[in-house]
Amino acid sequence: MSNQFADLLRERHANAQRWKASGRGIVGTFCIYTPDEVLYAAGLIPVRVMGINEPPSRSDTHLQPFYCPLSRSCLDQALRGDYGYLDGLVTAYSCDTYRGIFQLWQRHVPVPYSRILGMPSRVDLPEAQTLLVEELAEWVASLEESFQRPISPESLRHAIQTYNANRALLRELYRLRQEEAPRMSGAEALEAILAGMVCPKEQHTQLLKEFLREVNDRPFGSSRLPRLLLVGSELDNPEIVGLIELAGAVVVADDLCTGSRSLWNDCLDGEADPLAAIASRYLNLIPCPTKYPIEGRYQHLLRLVDQFRVQGVVILQQMFCHPHELEYPHLQGILRERRIPFVCIALDATYSAEEIQTQAEELIERID
Repeated sequence: MSNQFADLLRERHANAQRWKASGRGIVGTFCIYTPDEVLYAAGLIPVRVMGINEPPSRSDTHLQPFYCPLSRSCLDQALRGDYGYLDGLVTAYSCDTYRGIFQLWQRHVPVPYSRILGMPSRVDLPEAQTLLVEELAEWVASLEESFQRPISPESLRHAIQTYNANRALLRELYRLRQEEAPRMSGAEALEAILAGMVCPKEQHTQLLKEFLREVNDRPFGSSRLPRLLLVGSELDNPEIVGLIELAGAVVVADDLCTGSRSLWNDCLDGEADPLAAIASRYLNLIPCPTKYPIEGRYQHLLRLVDQFRVQGVVILQQMFCHPHELEYPHLQGILRERRIPFVCIALDATYSAEEIQTQAEELIERID
């Protein structure tokens, strides 16, 4: 079953072109703070723009050296035409790098529709909810005008229910990995999560149900493998998780944008105003370092350590990701205070499998 998730990731551009040919609009998104429910309610298919493990060949001429490898990879794919099928491009404001990439994309590879959503950085204030609801209402009107598709309260509620159901299944992937001898690898879990970011939600939900049935029928794995937690921003390549696990461990949980932070909470179904429910959900995501207050993230991380009986932490650091680099000293302090062994692996546009395995092995030796 995991092969189907791998196929969706590998063939995501061909699939999107086929869906577009059938009359579905395709909108690229960057950040997990972009409310996909609104795009779904408009009858559009949101697809996440992901990095790839190839050195950029075009984007470097447009970017300063301090742009992270993920942003370089995303822009490079746009410049070479990989995302030429997009009907729109949307991101919520998070970091300055994404905003810069978004603007360069529009300048050099314009798409018919684009929008940067104003996402508050201080997410705990009542004014943040008011501001975001107003922003979402303006976005809805913009989508309706540009795509000539009505977005009704009923369609928004249906989108909320659809996405809540999908996230519940994704959280089941995590529950199963709490087992003493997990029947699923961390690489498989990330592959399943990422596949849902590049295909229609109904298709992904059905595949998840089938995959969970298959996993429940598997024999238990080894209880002797050290249990690791991944920490970082985006991770678009399950192979990196596989390399860490090949060193002799199992990744049982993560604190990643493309992992638990994207699916740990739901929209409140039944809210009178569906836009208010959506706004509340995104303001209450497990925060990334671009949001304040950040304490909720550290509490989430330590809960994962306890609930998943984590023995070691792998910090995956995108080079030049300034928000995550700034929090690194504090994160180190938290892990050292709890006496949790950790290693920091720097990720560039391409990676060395040998180096990743070697660093993972060094961490595992400290656990043993």
